[in-house]
Amino acid sequence: MSAVTATLCSTLMFVVFVSAEQKNITAESGQDVTLTCRAPNSNITAVYWKKADLKPKYVLLYQDGLSNSTHLHPSFKNRVDLQDRQMKDGDVSLILKDVTIHDAGTYECHVFMAETDSLEIPSIIYLAVVPPDQKTITAESGQDVTLTCRAANNNIIVVKWSRADLGDEYVLLYRDGHFVPDDQHPSFKNRVDLQDRQMKDGDVSLILKDVTINDAGTYECRVVQRVRGPVTLIISTNLTVVPPGQTGGSVGLIVGLSVLALLLVAAAAVGSLFYRKHKIKKQSQETNQLPAEL
Repeated sequence: MSAVTATLCSTLMFVVFVSAEQKNITAESGQDVTLTCRAPNSNITAVYWKKADLKPKYVLLYQDGLSNSTHLHPSFKNRVDLQDRQMKDGDVSLILKDVTIHDAGTYECHVFMAETDSLEIPSIIYLAVVPPDQKTITAESGQDVTLTCRAANNNIIVVKWSRADLGDEYVLLYRDGHFVPDDQHPSFKNRVDLQDRQMKDGDVSLILKDVTINDAGTYECRVVQRVRGPVTLIISTNLTVVPPGQTGGSVGLIVGLSVLALLLVAAAAVGSLFYRKHKIKKQSQETNQLPAEL
């Protein structure tokens, strides 16, 4: 048993449960989020954050001015830190970087106070993680289209593009620098590629060539990163495919017809005006001539 574990175990003999503040936080995948926690005073000797489903591993363990990674869960390595390592005014808030849907859950902030020899729980936070806002793209049949997707870093070993209605078959699978064609849907063979196979700056955008109306649907981009392991949904894109000439051309056609219609109406109005003026003038002349003739 390590010294840290022994210290924490020994403190359980003197636990004082403080009424914990419960919060709900919602974040988008890829964002950095701060889980706030403030202890009653600044005389803190140890802080640890834990997540309900990760026992006995911790999210963060900080003791005597040092971060201890021995009992840290692998998925949080290099992704967590205290907002203020000096813990001024009892601030022991946690910064969680680049959140994913797998980070969702209930987090507890535990603080060991030297003065009272007690372990307190100032905060319990439920974190909900949602995918980023869905993008919508409209393309014409026959065009090549790029579905953009960017992961948080370039330490990527697997990229998977899928579509909800294809079941177990995928649009594209790229693993360890190679395309995997085994379960690729037949309609995408020789029609898809990554925009950058080196995936610089986390760019895993998909190029879809010569689109047809059968390509319409919702596409999802997922990656597996070497450090974090689990599959992470980065973005969801809705692709709409229309016949040629209906993305920009249809607008021009409508505008052109509208202008033509207005010109015709204007011409008719002007013609009608001249006709009425001519008729009135003629009637006026005829009226003025009647007395003389009589």
